[in-house]
Amino acid sequence: MSGAALAGPIADAAIEDLRALASVLERDLLAILLRLDTEPGEDSLVRRQGQTAAAVYRQIVARLEQEGATVARTAGARAVEAVEAVVGAPPATLPLDIRRELDQIVNEQVSDVVKVFGESADLIRRAAQQGIASGGSLAEIVAMVQAQMRTTWFRAQSAVDAAVMAVGRRSVMADAAEAAAEGIDLVYLYVGPRDGKNRPFCAQWVGKAVLNPSTMDNGQKLPVEDYCGGYNCRHSWAPLTVSSAVEKGYRVYDTTKNPPEDVTARLRAEGG
Repeated sequence: MSGAALAGPIADAAIEDLRALASVLERDLLAILLRLDTEPGEDSLVRRQGQTAAAVYRQIVARLEQEGATVARTAGARAVEAVEAVVGAPPATLPLDIRRELDQIVNEQVSDVVKVFGESADLIRRAAQQGIASGGSLAEIVAMVQAQMRTTWFRAQSAVDAAVMAVGRRSVMADAAEAAAEGIDLVYLYVGPRDGKNRPFCAQWVGKAVLNPSTMDNGQKLPVEDYCGGYNCRHSWAPLTVSSAVEKGYRVYDTTKNPPEDVTARLRAEGG
């Protein structure tokens, strides 16, 4: 079973985690915004609205920072589950170099999540500030905040999904590397949907096998063995023995050559 197939349900569970957190966060932010719905006397309108707005900004920023940390912890926990699903054992049982690689993948994506919430806090602060400065109603300010929240959660979901799926793929590759070290000759089949949503890289390689994915370039500046065609890619790598790949009729390519060289006939002749 591919890393995507094993890690997919865990990534879906992580998204459900995020949806639950989003609901709580939106409720809390709207409660904070209700403080703007005041009716002070005309003589102190500007002063009191300014004080209220400043307090609201601080609360919004603090709440978003808190939620960013919560999402980061959620992503890390789900990533550990993905590793266990693929390798059948806790990450702590893996070689140190593999554990470090997996940690790096998760940390890179989690830092993206925290960055998303930091940017969102500033944008929501500005939206509320703009609404007050223009004399907008509370309903208008709330609508602006809700629109920004949708964008924030979409970006956060993408980052968490990418972290879980990338860790799943790297775990598959780590498992395969151990097999190769034991003298088992492997190739890597690019598996997943073939449809109009395929990136050019995916359209070129889906259904084909390669000797070493790490030598490939997806044009996204992301490691192909972890991210396949790029961020949020729906594809994955499925290790196969050389003999199995040849027997099943898959074309096998050496991607160290430019253009990639079809080595299927040579492998067949060598008894693969």
